[in-house]
Amino acid sequence: MSPEVSVCIPAYRASESLPATLRSVISQDHSSFEVVVIDNASGDGTDRAARRFTSDPRVRFTSFSQYMGLADNWRRAMDLCQGEFVKLVCADDLIHPTALSKQAAVLRNDPSVSLVASRRHLIDGEGYVLARGTGLHQLVGRHKAADVARQIVNFGINPIGEPGSVMFRRSDYEAVGGWDPHYVFNMDIDLFLRILGRGDLYGMKESLAAFRVWTKSLSSHHDEEQFQENVRFVERVRDTYSISASDRRIAALTSLSWKAWDLRRHGWARVPRLWSRPLVS
Repeated sequence: MSPEVSVCIPAYRASESLPATLRSVISQDHSSFEVVVIDNASGDGTDRAARRFTSDPRVRFTSFSQYMGLADNWRRAMDLCQGEFVKLVCADDLIHPTALSKQAAVLRNDPSVSLVASRRHLIDGEGYVLARGTGLHQLVGRHKAADVARQIVNFGINPIGEPGSVMFRRSDYEAVGGWDPHYVFNMDIDLFLRILGRGDLYGMKESLAAFRVWTKSLSSHHDEEQFQENVRFVERVRDTYSISASDRRIAALTSLSWKAWDLRRHGWARVPRLWSRPLVS
């Protein structure tokens, strides 16, 4: 019998962070889930880190002999999933022990919801909490795709959050064509918005995930290529949903949002940890 939930973890050079990620996933209180881990030809011991957990029958591991692009890695991980509901967790992030049970319950009990998301904590490379309960600005509760689109255009960012905060049906993922390899930085919110064409978003107020902000993550440094991709994506959302916003306004808002994120990240690096402790050890 297939599990109700699949958690897929596409990993690349994640030997340092993957064990904590896997511990957070296998500690779930849900009674029916699998974990699919893929090593994208890392060569840094990621495969050894993953195999330490394969004694758990819920964990399946595979690896590539040659490096694949981010989208191909994520798509392959999803292709191996067998559950009705799926969650992709990046190999440096964490999920709360009740994340699967609470999010699966929403999808199980309400077919009109196609995507459920929670807020998340932000943590640093050592697991110290930088900020609690972030994300889903004005998107807690039930919302339509158009509500999400307006947030994207108004703020120039992904208002839902990273994949670890999100769960959706595998059938919806397959119906909309999966992760789009034309995107890198916006690959997650692009998929989420397409899935929301098949049902509503349900935003959960509580934090059920932790997103790691550190130098080894893809989003740790914003470069010009990522900025231009984001601007093009926001412009496409504007045109698709007929939202009033000029190209100049979109570029200015996106630039402002990115500068604000960089300021927060630099500020966190200078804040003492006297009152904080690692979320995980």
